[in-house]
Parts: sequence; structure tokens; C-alpha cells
Amino acid sequence: MCELVSVDFKGSLMKNNRAFTLIELLVVIAIIAILAAILFPVFAQAKEAAKKSVSLSNVKQIGTGMHLYLADNDDVTPSTYTFGGGLSTDIYQTFQPYLKNMDIFWSPVWTHNNPGCNNLNTPVGQFVPPLQDATRCLGYGYNWGFGIWAGGALVSAERSLPGGGSVLPGVSATASENPAQLAAFGDTYNGRRYTMSAIGSILQYYTGAPRNSGLRHGGNMNFNYLDGHAKSLAMAGFTFNPAAAVRGEGYIAVPANNDLTAPLFCLSDSTTVSPARLGLPIPDMGCRAFVQLVMGGGVAPLTRWTN
Repeated sequence: MCELVSVDFKGSLMKNNRAFTLIELLVVIAIIAILAAILFPVFAQAKEAAKKSVSLSNVKQIGTGMHLYLADNDDVTPSTYTFGGGLSTDIYQTFQPYLKNMDIFWSPVWTHNNPGCNNLNTPVGQFVPPLQDATRCLGYGYNWGFGIWAGGALVSAERSLPGGGSVLPGVSATASENPAQLAAFGDTYNGRRYTMSAIGSILQYYTGAPRNSGLRHGGNMNFNYLDGHAKSLAMAGFTFNPAAAVRGEGYIAVPANNDLTAPLFCLSDSTTVSPARLGLPIPDMGCRAFVQLVMGGGVAPLTRWTN
């Protein structure tokens, strides 16, 4: 004999279809918040690491372009020119026949626009970036030496041209005492002329706090060296003129390891630099001696940035 069994499906469903309590919702939210707090910094670090790799690749490619240029010019480094009316030619223009790429001159972490980076101030017939990038600042600069215009690295001190304007003549790359430590190009916050010179140039348009960690890539800036290799280098900032009209022109940036400063910016220890080109009442002297004079506070007191 079969016994009929009744099942209360409605009651069963009602028992299993209850809502979350407030405590359960708060627990879930707390778990999500903890996971986010753990993962977001990891994602940010991964993104920064990727940009740093792109930047390192950029300076490496620019250095490759330079070696192609040197092969065609008897190992003499490129000269830079300034003409009347503020017109000038720059390295990114000189290297276009070898690189055929403008994108590698933009930094992935510095998308700065400034009238001081007017890339259209160039003679007719020279390469210029697209119009939308007319005042976009390049991220990498040529090594003019420890003090811009004073020479000492891959160009000599500025010389006036008979017909007006000036030139910083290239030098023999074979004259370098240590090409593995002499920078050719590197990260910069400079404006038009785009150099990585330590004094008033490499940090010209840097707008962050005067802390080493605030510099590009957490203070580990990328450089390509004369021998062709590229690597990041820990940098240290200093303030020598807090009243500078353009704040960054009162800053200096050099390797955190001070022993690397002269090799980074000097073709040789005795290469002549002309501090007078910087407006300093100092006679010509050897490059290393000039670096030591400035870093020892002999030109102006230096305040080292904290990390």
C-alpha cells in the first residue's frame, strides 16, 4: 500500500532564498577592500615598471642612432646650433635619418607641454614633430656636459658663429677616457635644446617636490652611455638657487653615488670647460675640477634633497 507524502516546495524555497544580513554584507565589503588595498599597489608598481622599461628602451634606441651617426662622421659627435630669432637644431632632428622615429623621444611618464619646449623654433627644411606636439617637451636630452653651454662632455663650449648664432662643436668620441661611464643621452626635464646637463637643465621644468623619490622612476633615471649600453642610475637632487624664476633652473641633479658624477659628465678629467658661458666669473678649467668646485659648494651653497 502506497503512502502519499506531501512536500512543501514553497516552504523549502522560502527557507533557502533568504537575503544577506547587514553583518554579512559588511564582511564581504571589508574583504573586497582588503584585497583592493593589497592588489592596487601591485598593479601600480607593475605599470610603473613597464613605463620604466619603455623609457630604458627609448634611450637605448637613441644611442643606437648615435652610433650610426658616428660611423658616418668619423666618430665625431653631433654639434648643436643656435641661429638668429631663437631658431635651433636639436639631436632629435639630427638623428631622424637614422631612427625615422619621433615617438622614442617622448617619455611615457612625462607628458609636459610648455612654451619653452617650442619644437617649431627650427630653420626651414629641418624635421619638426606634428603640430599637436609643437610644445610637448621631449623626455630625453643630449649630454652637453656638467654645465649647459660650458662644454666638457659630447660637445665643446659654445662658440659664436661669424654670421650670427652659435655652435657647440662635436668632439671625437674616441677621446673619452671611460665610454662605459660617460652618458650620451638620459632622462631630462629640460625644455627646448633638450640636454641632461646637471646645472639648471636636467630638472628645468621639474614641478614635483624637492625629493629624490619624486624624480622620474622614483629617482632611478635612465641613461644611454657612449659605449652603447643603457641602464638606470640612482640620482640625487640639490637646490642651489631657491629664488630661480623657473624653479628647476635652481636645481642640480647628479648621481647619488658622487664618485660617478665626473665620469657621467666629463669626456675626460682634463677636458676644458668654460664656466663663463654659464655667467660664472670663473676661468676655464678641467671638467673634473669644475664638478668638484660646484659640488663642494664653491659656486653656491647646495642643499641636498632627502629621499
